[in-house]
Amino acid sequence: MESQLNPNSEPEQAMQNVENTISTEQVNQETEVSQEESPAQEILSEETAPVQEHTPATEDNEVSNEDAEEEIPETIFDNCSKLEITQALEELLFEQHVSKIKKQVSLLRSRFLQILKEDKDQALQSFLADGGNKEDFKYEPDEIDRRFDSAFGRYKVAKNKYAEELEKEKESNLTKKQALLEELRVLVDSEDSLKQIYDRFKEIQNEWKEIGAVPQANSNDLWQNYHFYVEKFFNKIKINRELRDLDMKKNLERKLEICEKTEALLLEPSIMKSFKLLQQYHQEWKESGAVEEDKKDELWNRFKTVSDQINLKRKEYYDKIAQEQEMNYQAKLALCEQIEALIAQDYKSNLKQMNATGEKIDELFKTWKTLGPAPKKVHDEVWNRFRTAMTTYYEDKKEYFKKNKEEQVNNYNLKLNLCMQAEAIALRKDWKKATAELLQLQQEWKNIGSVSRKQSEALWTRFRKACDDFFAAKSDFYKDINTNIAENLAKKQALIQKVKDYVMVDNKEENFENLKAFQREWTEIGYTAQADKDKIWEEFRTVIGQRFDELRAKVKEEQEEIFTNRINETQSLGSLKNIQKQLKEKIKKLTPELNLLENNIEFFSHSKNADTLKNQVQEKIDGLKKELEDLTNNLKKVEQKIKEEKEQASQETSENKE
Repeated sequence: MESQLNPNSEPEQAMQNVENTISTEQVNQETEVSQEESPAQEILSEETAPVQEHTPATEDNEVSNEDAEEEIPETIFDNCSKLEITQALEELLFEQHVSKIKKQVSLLRSRFLQILKEDKDQALQSFLADGGNKEDFKYEPDEIDRRFDSAFGRYKVAKNKYAEELEKEKESNLTKKQALLEELRVLVDSEDSLKQIYDRFKEIQNEWKEIGAVPQANSNDLWQNYHFYVEKFFNKIKINRELRDLDMKKNLERKLEICEKTEALLLEPSIMKSFKLLQQYHQEWKESGAVEEDKKDELWNRFKTVSDQINLKRKEYYDKIAQEQEMNYQAKLALCEQIEALIAQDYKSNLKQMNATGEKIDELFKTWKTLGPAPKKVHDEVWNRFRTAMTTYYEDKKEYFKKNKEEQVNNYNLKLNLCMQAEAIALRKDWKKATAELLQLQQEWKNIGSVSRKQSEALWTRFRKACDDFFAAKSDFYKDINTNIAENLAKKQALIQKVKDYVMVDNKEENFENLKAFQREWTEIGYTAQADKDKIWEEFRTVIGQRFDELRAKVKEEQEEIFTNRINETQSLGSLKNIQKQLKEKIKKLTPELNLLENNIEFFSHSKNADTLKNQVQEKIDGLKKELEDLTNNLKKVEQKIKEEKEQASQETSENKE
């Protein structure tokens, strides 16, 4: 009976199962037992009526008040978040035994996996929208995911442990019942007094009832054997009609009690709880003995009527759930139509339209997540339809940004060039011309398209800083331009004369430091009149340049003298070749650097107002050329010395031969 009334079956199937059970119950009513008077009539009680059912109870499905799990609606967790589901699972494990929470854990896990799947899909779409490849996507579990996995792992461990303990208990119960069967077999064949036999029979009956469930594989055979020996026992003692009547009276009272308990279920608010108890009462009805023939149909019809009403309520309950799921399905179909209409529009023409469409799709997805589940047979179908539309949009968005990436790279290079030009202008002092050119650069900046967000702020900060530095310098210049102009001119003329009169000393480092001091002193002198500015500056540069040329010439002479002495003092041909090798390596190293600078200087030739930078590079080029010239001259000296040494060695060899 209880295996047919499984609460996990569909409502219609469960209703049919109850009706089938009712028919079986009517067929399997108690048969008449022998009316022959028994000599033990005065000592037999009404509880000894023989068991007449022909099908055993399925012991694995017996309902225990201790382990009964109250049924809950399957949609109770549909609107819960991952955190709420995780907390609910942790509370169940803390507060209740594992045997009482199987249904709730199943619903919690199902809802969690549904949310997790949606989160993964959404994370994938975001990953694709940001330019990632689907093959590279990897979902990283968050803290709530790990909490749920940990809690569910503890539940599985506890569940397996409970199942193992339950199986051990069933095996123990099987052993006990097999021992009672053997004792019952011996008792049936016993020649002891009827009272002794009956007393022990009652004890065996009580012990049998107190023993719990046995393994499913042994349940049917065990029950049939027990039924066989009970029947044989009652045949042996030939219970008389009076004892049978007393037993039927007891059975009548029990069946009336079952009817009353079943009728009370009509007031139970929980559909699932009432249905589970109905299963239990059907099992009790089946185990209760026979009643008088005139009461049998009346009681059965009373019990069946209430059972039908409870099953009808359960069917209506599941019909309501099915109706809600159908409404969810229709709502999701409407969302599918809306998102498909969005992606059918031309939203790829510009970024604004692309983002606006994305916002609408995000809103539709948020609405989707508020809806409960659709019927199982169409749940995946409607979700795949909605997800396909979302995927189409995000792939289009990815392609859109891919096409614009090249344009953004070009815009970045254009703005970077403007930054470099602005930084060059910021160093200039020709305020009028430089100002016009800087304003032109600002206008060009506005006309250039966008760049990536990661680069935009850095570029703009760099460009704005160059502009701010220029205008700040310009402001400072004009603020102090009329102050001490004549005095500054006199100071600069005096400094020029001071440089002309400077007498070089023997220490080249001291000479170098003094010349640098003259330059610092010039920089510290303020502005002069615009008419005198260029003339006085050229005069100073000429004078200071001449003194530096004198210093370099002196240093060069010293270096050449040192190098010449070094070569002349070197008598070993191997040492000379080492010097030759070193010089060639230096020439080889400096030549590519010189070529690179000469090629790069053309870049500054095409840039606006880059004279300062170009002059700096040109000075470095001139220095490298000068250094290469000196190295080449030294190499020639070494090679000449090597040639002389070889000729001398050859001459000495010839003389020795002679």
